[in-house]
Amino acid sequence: MISELKKLIETSQRIILATHRNPDLDSLASALLFRDYLNSLGKLSCLANNCNADKEAKQVLNRLGITLDCSQTCTCGDLTIMFDVANKAQLEVEICQGSRVVVFDHHEVRGIRGDLEFINPESPSTVEVVINALREMGYTPSELMVKLTLAAILSETNRFSRATQGTFETVAWLLKVSGVNYRDALALLVRELDDSAKIALIKGSIRLIPYRAGSMIVCVTNVNAYEGLVAGKLLDIGCDAVFVVSDHGDELRVIARSRSINVAVILSKIAEELGGEGGGHEGAGMLVTKEKQPYVKVLNLIISKLEDLLGERLREIK
Repeated sequence: MISELKKLIETSQRIILATHRNPDLDSLASALLFRDYLNSLGKLSCLANNCNADKEAKQVLNRLGITLDCSQTCTCGDLTIMFDVANKAQLEVEICQGSRVVVFDHHEVRGIRGDLEFINPESPSTVEVVINALREMGYTPSELMVKLTLAAILSETNRFSRATQGTFETVAWLLKVSGVNYRDALALLVRELDDSAKIALIKGSIRLIPYRAGSMIVCVTNVNAYEGLVAGKLLDIGCDAVFVVSDHGDELRVIARSRSINVAVILSKIAEELGGEGGGHEGAGMLVTKEKQPYVKVLNLIISKLEDLLGERLREIK
C-alpha cells in the first residue's frame, strides 16, 4: 500500500489533509506530520478543520511555537487524506466527486471508507499509524515533529497506560533519530485548566449517575463542553466506563471512554436508533446526531445497550 500511496501523492495536484472536528492532539499531530512530509517533497497541501482544536492540542502547539493558518479555506482536492476520522459526522471538509480518499486511523467501528486505508485497531493512537507509514516512505522527522509526535502518543495512550509493544518500539525509534529528551515531551502536556474547564469538571461530577454491574462501575453524566476532559477524569477517579452526553445546540454528542468494554460498538448501536453516526475503538468512541433527543432517552438507551452487552442488569449506586 505504501507504493500506492506514493503514486497517489505524486499524481495529485491538490491535497487536502482532514482531521475530525475539534481535533485532539492525536488527529492534529497526524495531519501536521503528514504536511511536513509533503512539504519535504515540495507538495502543497491544505490543512482542514485545524483552528477549532481542543485545548490540549492548542496548548502543545503554542508551547512548540507551531502556528496554524486559520484564514485558509480548503476547497475540493483530487486527494483527501483523513486522520482519526471514524464517520462522516466528524468531518467538515467536503469530499468532492472524483477525489481519491486515504484514511489513517485506529478506529475499528467506522462509517467512512477510503480508496486506501491504513487502519490498525491494535494501535492506541492514529499518530503511530501515520509516523510508521511515513517512516516506510523514507521520512525522518525533525526534532520539532518528534516532540509533537511524542506528545500526541503520550496524550492518546494516557501516559503509556494503553501502550502496546508497537508503541514503545515507535517511541524508541523517535528518540533515537532525534535525540529528544522524553521529559521535554512530557512537559508539553502539563495542563493548566481555565475556569470553563474547571466548571465543566465540577458539573460533570455533580450530575454523575453511577451504576454497578458485577465489579464494573459505569458512570453517565452530561455537560455542554469539555466532554473528553470530563470522561478522562472520571476514568481516573475509578469509573470503569464513562458516557458523557453533550448538547451542542445543532447536534447531540455522546463521548465514551472505557478500560474494559468496547464502547464504540455500544455507541454505534445507539446511533442507529437516534438517526446519527457512532464509531471509535474499544477504549474510546463518539456518537453524533442532528436529531435532538431528551437526555433521559439517551441515558436509558445507554443503560439498555450496556445491559445487552454485559448480560445483566445495571443497578444504580445510591
